[in-house]
Amino acid sequence: MHRLSSLGILSCLAFAGALATAPAFAQESIKIGVPMELSGRFVAYGASGRRGVELAAEVYGGKVAGKKIDLLVRDIQSESQATISVFNELISKEKVNYIIGPIGSPTVAAAIPAWRQGKPIWLVPGSSSTKLEEEIGQEPEFFHTFPYAYNYHESVAAALKSQLPPGQKVAIVYTDDNYGRTHQPYAKKYLTDAGFEIVAEEIVRTNAADMNPLLTKIARLKPDVLLGLVQTTDAVTLAKQIYTRKLPVPYLVGTAATQLDEWQKAVGPAQEGWVGVTTYLPGLHRPGNTEYPKLFPPSDEWEAAFVKKYGQQPDFEDAGCYVTAMLLFLAIDKAGGDDKDKVAAELRKMDIPNTLLGTAKFVATPSGTKQQAFTNMVVFQRHDGKDLMLYPPGPETGKIHAVKY
Repeated sequence: MHRLSSLGILSCLAFAGALATAPAFAQESIKIGVPMELSGRFVAYGASGRRGVELAAEVYGGKVAGKKIDLLVRDIQSESQATISVFNELISKEKVNYIIGPIGSPTVAAAIPAWRQGKPIWLVPGSSSTKLEEEIGQEPEFFHTFPYAYNYHESVAAALKSQLPPGQKVAIVYTDDNYGRTHQPYAKKYLTDAGFEIVAEEIVRTNAADMNPLLTKIARLKPDVLLGLVQTTDAVTLAKQIYTRKLPVPYLVGTAATQLDEWQKAVGPAQEGWVGVTTYLPGLHRPGNTEYPKLFPPSDEWEAAFVKKYGQQPDFEDAGCYVTAMLLFLAIDKAGGDDKDKVAAELRKMDIPNTLLGTAKFVATPSGTKQQAFTNMVVFQRHDGKDLMLYPPGPETGKIHAVKY
């Protein structure tokens, strides 16, 4: 039997010790946490968010700064406790320097205390809540890539003013959660400033099974417009019950849920006539970026590739999370590796025109967010099974249609 000499054994031990003391050289990937609502109330948002991030990693080539992109996708179940648990795991155990997500205003709010424990770079491609802006808008590691509530209602009010006669009456329905309570005062302000009369402001419990009592009250007031500041399952319930009772309100306005494939399938014919507001709409024919044509092609090309891969049209979070992830990948590459401070500096320097969402540039908001990108929104209406552009004015803009049952 061959026997190692004592010198050989010492050499082997020395080599093993050298490996054990040099873990940094063995790092073959860059970890990116992707906490998303993959089940529960906000699954429509989280599923799109995951698609967008994963598609971006695939298009980018699967590597950044010479290392594998390791997406640590986690299901936060649309619940606060699960969100806290996932953030603790990503920050304390996985030691991630970067997090993309989640989407819903309540889940993003729930994540804030856990995020503060390590403060990785946090790109939030959702949450329109201004409470988020108040709490962490000034933090240098926080990058927001989604409009706030005031951006929504500035656009909705401008769209309705451009489409309807002056003096129209509006009834507002809003949920008793972070989303509804945040949006309601901004909706009231911008609609009032635009010359509309608010005749009702009805609050409804989140996940309420029956909204007919408040719809009965609204019907008596005979408003011209009903604005529903509700999400996901509440948006489904509201649309179905309005349709079933043939509520005599000519114009029905929602927010982001109106665009979602899940909402449209759930409400069926009740979707006809609903107005929505979004950051991205298929058919906008936006030009591509000439510096990064592979990453940010013309929107028509990107949509065609998306439909071929997933068998459905992209929604606003598919596009939003795709662009957000691309910005992070580019920043890591420009920083030359996994250095959080250098990556943050590169994000702040960015000025990339003609992404799917418009120009990617982080700027300060008047209300306190230091690093905000993408605030422009489009307003559309579901008409004959398609999205009809209503605002902003342009060659694609059509005329709003009154609801007909």
